[in-house]
Amino acid sequence: MKDHRDVLQVLAEWGESDLLEAEGGFSYNVFSTPLAEARAYAEGVFERAGRLLDETLPGFDRNYKALQAIGAKTLGVSRIDMPVIEPTDMAEFDQALKAGHIDIFKPYAKGKLYTPVRMSPQEGIEWVILGFKDGQEKDDRLRAQWTKRAARTLLPTQKQIWLEKLIGNIAKFGVPRSGSPVLETTIIVSKEGYILDGHHRYGQVMLADPALKMRALVVPLNARRLLQIGRSYGTAIGNEPKGRLR
Repeated sequence: MKDHRDVLQVLAEWGESDLLEAEGGFSYNVFSTPLAEARAYAEGVFERAGRLLDETLPGFDRNYKALQAIGAKTLGVSRIDMPVIEPTDMAEFDQALKAGHIDIFKPYAKGKLYTPVRMSPQEGIEWVILGFKDGQEKDDRLRAQWTKRAARTLLPTQKQIWLEKLIGNIAKFGVPRSGSPVLETTIIVSKEGYILDGHHRYGQVMLADPALKMRALVVPLNARRLLQIGRSYGTAIGNEPKGRLR
């Protein structure tokens, strides 16, 4: 069994966003950690919080297996290569798509699809309006849909979902249920159901109840194209990739 620090203590001392750097990387990837090991880890966290795993998450074994099974369909993208579009950015992203600001379809302003992963602030400003510079004002307009999707209908894009984050957040903020903020915080989803950002919120909901519905912005692009567009959009607005290069 791997040694681990008290997740609640780490979260309290550092805050969730700093946990990865503080620990030098997580250890328990849901997609590769056996159920018995995941259960032992979760039991330890909840025991220190004065609770029992089976009372807090009565469907843990079943839901963990369901999450692992869905993981077989992941696109296998590393966290460091995933787009970063925060929930507070999503309304603006939606408006940029609807207005045709982003250069998504031919004819392209630069002759081909241009989705850089590194941009200066000025290059970012220019990238976000390339759709208006290709000679066609309406070709890049894309209407995304704000809706609710059951967690079990969604698919992971990245190849890591860390159990430490899932259990730590549930222990600290409570089990996701109808009306919980984790369900009302929007995730971006491709037309096939692949998640662009929000994998750990999704993982928490899956462990609690896969039938719970999450607020989603469904973009009518396939996952690979949405990844390209989303990664460049996040870079253009100044969001740094999450995760750690190894």
